[in-house]
Amino acid sequence: MRSFIAIEVPENIQKEVVSLMENISPDCAKVRWVKKENIHLTLIFLGEIAEDVIDQVKERMQTVSKKHKAFNMALQGTGAFPNFRRPRVLWVGVSPESKEPIIHLTRDLMNSLDFLKIDERKDFAPHITFGRIKSVYDSVSLKSGIESISIKTEEFTAKEITLFKSVLKPDGAVYTPVTKFPLQPNDE
Repeated sequence: MRSFIAIEVPENIQKEVVSLMENISPDCAKVRWVKKENIHLTLIFLGEIAEDVIDQVKERMQTVSKKHKAFNMALQGTGAFPNFRRPRVLWVGVSPESKEPIIHLTRDLMNSLDFLKIDERKDFAPHITFGRIKSVYDSVSLKSGIESISIKTEEFTAKEITLFKSVLKPDGAVYTPVTKFPLQPNDE
C-alpha cells in the first residue's frame, strides 16, 4: 500500500491554498495543481508498505499520538523546491510558531517507525504542496508570481494525525484516510 502520514487541513484553509494558483500565469509554467481535497501537510511519506506491516504502523502512530498535544498552526509564506532555478514543487509554509510542534511530532514518528528504514530528511521543512511543475517557460515570471503571493491563514488546530492510502491515477492521486489518531487535548 502506497501511504503517508499527514495532518489534515480544514476546508476553508484548503480553499485558500487552492486560490494561490491564480497568481501563477500559465504562460510561465505548466503546473499540475493539487486538488482541493488533497491539500494536507505530509509528516512522513512511507511509500509502498506491505499489508502485514500496516497494523504495526498504526500501533506506533497511536503510541506517538498519545505523547503529543494538539496545537494551533497557521500557514504562511510560499516558495519552490528545490529552488527557483529548478523548481519542481510549489509550496505554502507554516508560520514560525507552528514549526516546532510539527518537527517534534515528525521526529517522534520517524523514530517509532525506524523499522521501515525510511530515508530521514535532516532538512525537513513543514509545508503544503499546492502545485507540481512539469515544465518552466519563463522562470523570472514564475519566481515573481510566487514571491508576489502574500498568505497568512487564520490559525486552526491540528488535533490528529492521519494515515493515508495513496492511489496513483492518470488524472492525479486519490488519497483515502485509513485511520486517524487524536493528539492529546491541549488544556492551556
